[in-house]
Amino acid sequence: MEDLREEFLKFLKSYGVIGVAVGIVMGQAVAKVITVIVEGLVMPILEALLPGGKWQELVLHLWKVNIKIGLIIAACIDFFILSAVVFFLVKYILKVDPHNKEKGEKIC
Repeated sequence: MEDLREEFLKFLKSYGVIGVAVGIVMGQAVAKVITVIVEGLVMPILEALLPGGKWQELVLHLWKVNIKIGLIIAACIDFFILSAVVFFLVKYILKVDPHNKEKGEKIC
C-alpha cells in the first residue's frame, strides 16, 4: 500500500496535476466574481438604458417553442466579459520581462 501511495504522489508531482487543479479552482472563483459583477452591475445598467427594462425576460415565440432570447444574450455578455478578464490576466502574466534585453523572451 505504501508503494501505491508513493507512486500516486510521484504522479501528482511529475505531471502537474496539482497545478491544473489549482487553476481550475481559481478559474471557478474568478468566474463567480465576474458573474456577480455582471448580474449586479452591468445588467442593471443595461436594464436602465434599454427601453422596457426587463430585457432578460424577452422571449421569442416560434410555433410551439419559446426561446428565452434575453437569457441567451445575458449569458453571452457574461461569457465575453469573463473571456476578456482571462485574456488580459494571461497577457499580463506572460508579458515580456523588462529586465531581459533579448526581444521576445517571455517570463515562464
